[in-house]
Amino acid sequence: ANFKFGKKDPFSQEEIQVSKLSSDFKLNGFLTTKNKKYVFVNYLNMEGTITEESIGGVNTNLLPNLAKVLYIDPINKKLTILHENEKFIFEL
Repeated sequence: ANFKFGKKDPFSQEEIQVSKLSSDFKLNGFLTTKNKKYVFVNYLNMEGTITEESIGGVNTNLLPNLAKVLYIDPINKKLTILHENEKFIFEL
């Protein structure tokens, strides 16, 4: 899976911090129906589906608080999530 992690400034003295999303989130599969796109995920040992309407802590516990699904691309098997003002792209 592709996702951003590490420091924004590689020369800073801060330790590298991996996003809670990238370390605890796993993409398992896609399901597309006539009306909706679903993604099968695993987050903090919980399994289930999320949609493009999913927002962590608001309508799902399968994403970190306020993480939002931006786009589900089942053809290219990609999921884009906005978390802490950064886009994370997960690929299957």
